[in-house]
Amino acid sequence: MKRLFVNAWAWMSSLKTDQKRQVLVASTLAPMVIMAVVWVLMDVFPFGRKTLMAVDFGQQYIGLYAFLKKTILTGDWSGFFYSFSKSIGGAMIGIWGFNLISPFNLIYVLLPLSQLKWGVFLTIWLRYGAMGLAFALLLIKRYRAMSYNLWLIPLMATAYTLSGMIVSYQMNPIFYDAMIMLPLVIWRLEELMDGGKPYRYMLMLSLAMLFHFYMGYMICLFVALYACYYASPHLEIEGNWKVKLKAFVQPIKRVVFYSILAVTAVFFLLYPIFLNLLRSKGAYESPMTFSFAMQINPLDILSKLMIGGFDNESSWSAGPNLPNIYVGAFALVGFILYFFQAEVHRYRKIAAGIISLVFFVSIVNEFVSKIWHMGQNPAGFFYRFSWIISFFMVFLAYQALREEKRLKRQWLGLGALLSILIVAYVQYNHEDYTYIAIKQPEKITQFVANHQSLLILTGMAIASGLAYLSWRQFANKPGLRYFHLALVLVALPALLYALAKGVLFSQTSLTLLTWLFALVFVHVQSKGKTLWIILLIVTGLELSYNAYRSQVTLGYADAYKFTDVTKTMNRLSDVIEDKNTAGFYRVGSSFVYSKNDPFLASYPGLSTFSSNMERSTVALFNFMGDVGGNAATFYANGTLLTDSLYSVRYYIERKPYTNEDAEQHPDWNLFGRNANRTDLEATFQKFYEDHRFIIYENPNVFSAAFGTNELTRNIKFGLNNPVANQNIILSSMSGQEKKYFEHVGIPTIELTNMEEVEENGKRLYRRIDKTIPGSVEIIFTPQTNMTYYFQAPYGLRSSMGEISVLLNNQWYNYTQSYDQVQLWNLTDRTAGKEMRLKFETSQLDEIDMTNMALVRADQAAIQAVLDKRMAQNMTVTKWTNTTIEGNVTITDNSTVMMTSIPYNPGWTVKVDGKKVETTEAWGSLLSFPITSGKHQISMHFVPEGFVVGCLVSLLSWVIIWYLKRKDDQSKGGYEVSGKELEQSK
Repeated sequence: MKRLFVNAWAWMSSLKTDQKRQVLVASTLAPMVIMAVVWVLMDVFPFGRKTLMAVDFGQQYIGLYAFLKKTILTGDWSGFFYSFSKSIGGAMIGIWGFNLISPFNLIYVLLPLSQLKWGVFLTIWLRYGAMGLAFALLLIKRYRAMSYNLWLIPLMATAYTLSGMIVSYQMNPIFYDAMIMLPLVIWRLEELMDGGKPYRYMLMLSLAMLFHFYMGYMICLFVALYACYYASPHLEIEGNWKVKLKAFVQPIKRVVFYSILAVTAVFFLLYPIFLNLLRSKGAYESPMTFSFAMQINPLDILSKLMIGGFDNESSWSAGPNLPNIYVGAFALVGFILYFFQAEVHRYRKIAAGIISLVFFVSIVNEFVSKIWHMGQNPAGFFYRFSWIISFFMVFLAYQALREEKRLKRQWLGLGALLSILIVAYVQYNHEDYTYIAIKQPEKITQFVANHQSLLILTGMAIASGLAYLSWRQFANKPGLRYFHLALVLVALPALLYALAKGVLFSQTSLTLLTWLFALVFVHVQSKGKTLWIILLIVTGLELSYNAYRSQVTLGYADAYKFTDVTKTMNRLSDVIEDKNTAGFYRVGSSFVYSKNDPFLASYPGLSTFSSNMERSTVALFNFMGDVGGNAATFYANGTLLTDSLYSVRYYIERKPYTNEDAEQHPDWNLFGRNANRTDLEATFQKFYEDHRFIIYENPNVFSAAFGTNELTRNIKFGLNNPVANQNIILSSMSGQEKKYFEHVGIPTIELTNMEEVEENGKRLYRRIDKTIPGSVEIIFTPQTNMTYYFQAPYGLRSSMGEISVLLNNQWYNYTQSYDQVQLWNLTDRTAGKEMRLKFETSQLDEIDMTNMALVRADQAAIQAVLDKRMAQNMTVTKWTNTTIEGNVTITDNSTVMMTSIPYNPGWTVKVDGKKVETTEAWGSLLSFPITSGKHQISMHFVPEGFVVGCLVSLLSWVIIWYLKRKDDQSKGGYEVSGKELEQSK
């Protein structure tokens, strides 16, 4: 401990005398301090109750981080390849590559599960610091930043780190590692193109691809553009165009060669990910069709230059929304000035202009935008390459501003006029932008009204100070002295008037003021500390307010309730795991915290939300009348058949909560119900109960596989017809065609302020009087003790959130997001009891009820079919994420083993030690041949392409080792010193 203290003291002492360290520390801490202040104002943990989990973070990533922790610490590393916590099972290589390979995620591994809220805070906060540090290193190592104004380094580093997309997409911290790596990649890329050794460049690019292949891919595209920009001065060397082009192409060829080596060095990960993407995101149809048409109005981009140009309403638009390219006033002015007064080669200015044009086309043209996004439009959060545009803008701005050239008066006037016109345009069209408010916050206006005298005195004091500074600054220039004095005297009353009218601190007004201040600053170009301190304060306030407005509209989870979630879900999972004797099983539930609860608590669930979700699994859930859509599944509408097919041996039901529970336990997470199972007590047995939850067990479900016939395996399902789909499964299994699920007529439909309309084959119910609510109520009385379902039309999906659904005057629990017709469980064993299902709205003019129906299920007949199949059930003796072993005795004419495991070529199946051919059944599930008699079955998973990827990586490493060994032995090898290649005008 004493030695640690001595070393820390020595480092702090050296910091006082080492300017470079001071600058690097300032560049690291500045964005961290600003964001800490923003989070204090937002009541974010550890300063308040809110954790930074919002949108995807709370619904997707946090569960994966808990899974990462358990995978590493338990030693069961099979989870790196496959997991049954991913819906009904799925390959994990894509999830690891997209979400989990980050050094910052080690924080989650080290923290207790109940304290993951600290991990959420630290992994985001530290990344902000790392981004600032990386950008500062680029400026210092490549652009001699220590030889220019030192204030600029942390200023530009912070402008990049707190740029628009970075602070807006904070709910996606998986992107942040690439934002850290880009400045480091550019640093080493320039060294390579200056003739340096390639190994550091290859290392940086390989790490960028390893940490996040999707963002790494974007970096590779930008590297191609940047390499042309950096090599452009070679086009002006002496000689003909052939000589010029050769000189231009030569360094680019080096970049291409070593970039390929860098990418193939991590091919062991990238190739399996690519194949996995073909089964997940790549399975969705999104053709790359070229068109000259613009997907947005280019002038709308101007709204994204305003402070706080982001909100929750616009971020998840089906798209395209707008790019988040905000970089702050000073950096924006510097970016424009790069093309007019930066001391760089004119060909680089031309190249920078071409790259800027490429970015513009990428924004307005869908085809080019898709290139940046691997050929597909993103599912929300469009223009995910916006941060690269921001990087390029800030990077060019530094090269212009470091020269400290004064902006000429005529350019100052032109810049001010252009600023006013842009802000006026956005102000005029503010209704098109949900994130632009034309008035300042009401609290500010009220404060002004109550403290007018104080504000006038404060304004006069500030104006006096500025007048004094101007008077001193232009002591030798009387004309400028009186001009600036008059400007201050005119601006004071104008600003106070705007403040009183409630517009001074509106987003557009603040943006205009910061732009004008930046222009005046560049015009004055004072070397004194006072104006620089004012610039730092203004920029810090500007960036912090932008971050605050960009983040405050999002919904954040309660940090302490999340702790309850982790404890509760893991306790329930442990109960099931400790008492289970069945071997293979899955767990359903009537509630979720997020669809990734199975990852959070490491149990084999049926729900998942992941960008790498297999499309075939989503489709299977939809065919069964269950919830599948938007890269997610949730087992909300289980039936007796699907319980058995999916091996749903356990089901967790939450008990009702009371107002007293909420008051006495403020840190409890009161899980909302998302499913309704009235048939639980008929088919399941109570397994466990505490004060909040009940766990049911169903012993009559299939395990990992069961024997059946080829007719069952070869079923092709129909769209939007779960009744027919489940009937054909049961009929194929039994060999008897029968209506196990049957449509029954709706005897009574009671309309209130609604009329039924048949239009274009649709069954619509329209409100008569648009000023009062309308309702559609389905009334029926079961004539049998069978289970009854409501066939919920697909057309209802667009109405969800705008209608209220009640069953017998109680809120009905359902899940809103689905892609096909659903089966909602209504009642079980209630013959003679009247049921009322009511749909009510005060928002919608019409409700689409096309294909709605009542359905009843003959549970006894269904169970008889399942019991017969249970005789051919596989007994599982060993089960991990990548291995399933067991035995089966086939006593009938079954020729196929059907599994509830999604088909993937990575599965190898052996029967009695001999490899058998696997096939895809139902467009989703794994199946393989079987014969009569007793058999030993072994199933093992290795990611498709993993072996090939490893061989390619190994070959790349060998080539790199050979090149390095050869380079080390040569006498001419050298390492670039880090100085920038001299740039001639």
